[in-house]
Amino acid sequence: MIFEMQSPAELLFGRKYRFVVPEKLIPGNVFILCGSHSKDQIEKELLPVLDGRKVEIFPSFPAEAPLAETDAALAAARSIGARNIIGWGGGSCIDGAKTIAALLDTSLSVTDVFRDDITFGSRSCFFAALPTTAGTAAEMTPNAVLCDHETNIKKSLRGPSMFADLAIIDPELLESAPDHVLYSSGFDALTQGIESTISARSDAMTSMLSIEGAFLTWQGLQQAASGCRASHVFDMLGRGCMLSGAAFVRSGLGAAHGIGHPISGLKGVPHGVCCAILLVEVLKWNLPCSIDPMKQLALRFNLETPEKLIGAIADLRDKCGLPSDFKSWNLQKKDFPFIVKNCRSGSMKSNPRPFSDDEVCKLLEKII
Repeated sequence: MIFEMQSPAELLFGRKYRFVVPEKLIPGNVFILCGSHSKDQIEKELLPVLDGRKVEIFPSFPAEAPLAETDAALAAARSIGARNIIGWGGGSCIDGAKTIAALLDTSLSVTDVFRDDITFGSRSCFFAALPTTAGTAAEMTPNAVLCDHETNIKKSLRGPSMFADLAIIDPELLESAPDHVLYSSGFDALTQGIESTISARSDAMTSMLSIEGAFLTWQGLQQAASGCRASHVFDMLGRGCMLSGAAFVRSGLGAAHGIGHPISGLKGVPHGVCCAILLVEVLKWNLPCSIDPMKQLALRFNLETPEKLIGAIADLRDKCGLPSDFKSWNLQKKDFPFIVKNCRSGSMKSNPRPFSDDEVCKLLEKII
């Protein structure tokens, strides 16, 4: 059997690796897209060693990478003639930055590409991704998840030009995440590892990565939810997310992600929270068609059966203080047609057990 894996051009994992960014950049100006909590650290650690370059920081980039804000950031990067794009933050910042890098040298807008499904080709600028959450694995992937708030559509732009030239997973950058971000992003990573393992497109290579990725995330979340904030917890969470991300680039994901995206776009539910709510019910549905990989996962998690694994995931969700339903977002049956219409993504195609429209609605009825 032949295995082909795609990944960022250069991948660095380890504490303090963020300090190598300046030596990796190509000549030219630098545009940095980040969250509000990262701005001070970037100004303190990175800007002094970029003296002589024009640098613009675009801070406070919002969650879920909205089209309007991404277009504004793209215009700002073009205005300084940026040749280096850095995404430093959570998945939204990295998805926004990789979109900017992919479209920088074109005349295209983010909105037009998103709404009209316009294809885009190669890029000549440099793109570096530095995640501050162990959740989305956006630094590992060739796609960017964006949200159109005018239509409530949330979907991915995809292309090889979206792979990072440099991805740095520095566990020290994860340590300042608030608990609610740590847990919700962690459940995204856990869902990615599990869905990649049971995916209809999984193979021996992706399973090796995804099972270990899911286990490391599981261990990290268990310890974090018990109050431990030691460095090894963030090392586990960072490695777990990285490995699961490397796997699902090839294997794809599943229905928790497929159904979660339209709910998030419509109701504004954070993506990781959607994953936490949906994962248990999706795994129950998938079990008849995923018994063998679920047994492998249960064995790695030191649990006797897939059913006990599903129960333990529900217990961990409670321990992390994450919800088990969408009551707080007033999800109603009248919203189901929108969700059904917009859930038919690649993630649904990778799900091990097909969902009819009625079956999607029946699952949602359990968790509204």
